[in-house]
Amino acid sequence: MSKFPTSRLAWNDYQVILAVARHGSLSKAAEALGSSHPTLVRRIRDIEASLGATLFERSRQGYQPTAAATQLLALAEEFDLRLRDLERDAELGTAGRLTLATTEVLMPRIVPPLLAHCRRELPDITINLQVGENLANVRQREADIALRSGGEPDGDLIGRVVCNIEVAIYAPAGWPNVSEENLHQQAWVTVDESLGHLASSKWLEAEGLMRRAVVRCSSTLAVCRLLEEGLGVGILPCHLGDANPRLRRVSSLLTDFRSQLWLLTPRQLRGVPKVSATVECLTAGLREMKDLFEGRSA
Repeated sequence: MSKFPTSRLAWNDYQVILAVARHGSLSKAAEALGSSHPTLVRRIRDIEASLGATLFERSRQGYQPTAAATQLLALAEEFDLRLRDLERDAELGTAGRLTLATTEVLMPRIVPPLLAHCRRELPDITINLQVGENLANVRQREADIALRSGGEPDGDLIGRVVCNIEVAIYAPAGWPNVSEENLHQQAWVTVDESLGHLASSKWLEAEGLMRRAVVRCSSTLAVCRLLEEGLGVGILPCHLGDANPRLRRVSSLLTDFRSQLWLLTPRQLRGVPKVSATVECLTAGLREMKDLFEGRSA
């Protein structure tokens, strides 16, 4: 399939292509666009010259899109749909549906009360919740808001830091003799190689504690569940460990492994009322949990 230099086209160029394809008539397309027949003829010629391709062929049935136009129509339809979404959002204000993407580790203690708070404050907004680790869904507009830990977002996303996320070492509540002084003698539950990029994982490796691991997990939430069952000690974010009556903290805060909690949205959604209202509501709810995230509730 051939590629076209679509960056040369403005949105109103796509509108012309879409109108002609939908109506099959230059006169009807011009009327729909509030333009004239001669102006539309000139616009199509200019677009075709810019792309170096013929977009429409005239037949008894009217103007039919060529293969080149068909490729562009998919983009034009998507742009038109997005524009209608934005117009509808503007009309609805702080009502409607949006998608929130978050991570598994925030589900047990954070997200349920947070969504309950939003439901009370914004009853006209319906939230579709996506749980996973991939941010691609936010960049590709499959989600409107992301709640996640990490660092500064790239240029496609804008956001705010809500608070820090502190971590510490936890042991089962029924292990009274575990202390910071004898951690090297304990059985450990750790993350596996899939999370080897984490600073805490690199520290465990450097300290030789990976060799004491009885279970390695691809999920921080799984580490938490296994600690509850008494399989060993492990590193957890404070919002998981401190809120769990089956665990107790056995170290000071590991501030070298501190991360930040971010609320992110695609840049193109800046100023959309329902998104802005939801971000503000989420921020307020999360700041009420700041002590839990930052390890001050133990």
